[in-house]
Amino acid sequence: MRHFALQLYEKTTGRKILSRLNELNQTQWLSYDELLTYQQKKLHKVVEYAYQNVSYYERIFKQIGFHPNDLHKDPESFSELPILTKAIIRENFNELITTDSNRRKQLNKLATSGSTGHPLIFMQDPDFRDYVTADIQRHVAWAGCKLVEPQAFIWGASSQMSLMKKTRAKLIDFIWNRFLTDAFIMTEQSLSGFAKLITKRKPKVLFGYTTAIYKFAQFIRSSKYQHITFEGVITTSETLLSPVREYIEDTFQCKVFNRYGTLELGGVACECEKHTGLHVSMENNYVEIVNNGSTAKPGEVGEIIVTNLNNLGMPFIRYSIEDAGAWYGGENCSCGRESQMIEMLEGRLVDSFQTRDGRTVWAGFAGAGFRCLTHPTIKQFQVVQKTLDS
Repeated sequence: MRHFALQLYEKTTGRKILSRLNELNQTQWLSYDELLTYQQKKLHKVVEYAYQNVSYYERIFKQIGFHPNDLHKDPESFSELPILTKAIIRENFNELITTDSNRRKQLNKLATSGSTGHPLIFMQDPDFRDYVTADIQRHVAWAGCKLVEPQAFIWGASSQMSLMKKTRAKLIDFIWNRFLTDAFIMTEQSLSGFAKLITKRKPKVLFGYTTAIYKFAQFIRSSKYQHITFEGVITTSETLLSPVREYIEDTFQCKVFNRYGTLELGGVACECEKHTGLHVSMENNYVEIVNNGSTAKPGEVGEIIVTNLNNLGMPFIRYSIEDAGAWYGGENCSCGRESQMIEMLEGRLVDSFQTRDGRTVWAGFAGAGFRCLTHPTIKQFQVVQKTLDS
């Protein structure tokens, strides 16, 4: 019934989630060279479209003497394009939206959570939305949950939705066989109700923000619902520290799948069942890791720069997420997927500190601080750098 409802929903709305999911399930088994060719074709399309239909890129490309045809002659010329930042997006918001009137009519406005202090408003088109949903379902399958099997989410819920949007959201949740609790309002009452629903519906996968799932695991350990288990837990949107992973896995007696993604880019990378590293969704995003302006070597921590390959409505080309990570330097994953892999995610660039001799110490040091939380009198901790010495 749910499969039929999903097909009917797509037919009446024009969505293409199932076809995108089928596409991603096939392309994940391509060889690395085949994936790279597929990715480059989409990258050229985005750059060409941006040049023809987005005022900001037309202006910037002309200023630096770049033309999309340059990519065919020299793929490395892409790295000469300036990096897009959140500040640039805010200052040039209207110029970054497509001038194609037909596509503009289909755009939806979204805003990030603003975890770094300032929410980012952006526009998304239907194709971007479909690929994001399909990519989530692909990763959910990696964690052991088949299409339309029950899924539990700890996610942010909007409190300003109209009755029509709330009804539509409930219908979509029914079709996908998923249910959620609001990550922004986590009380003992709400978590107890969520645990009760999990006991009743027995979801295969728990998906949500890292901190929210960790808090739910803490609640479970002190409740009557300690029997709750899953096939897998997918954490996303925040850095997953090793002690947090261990705590969640021990609580729910299953593996944690670390997923890296943002609202404005969708899924960037995710662990598979082998947990060797995070497989980049090369079909959806072109990822660079840059250290001091140069491509970072495997194992070398650098700034993550991403170009989304699907959102033509508001293209993000060489966008700085303000996160740090490193390429995986080992052999191909034994799962058989040959996509690029990220070895580690160090957290947000703001979660690092500078030394007097110019070095950067990344957020991994916070793992030691996390162990302080086992002390009964410490509930949270924060590290503040006041000067280069203090």
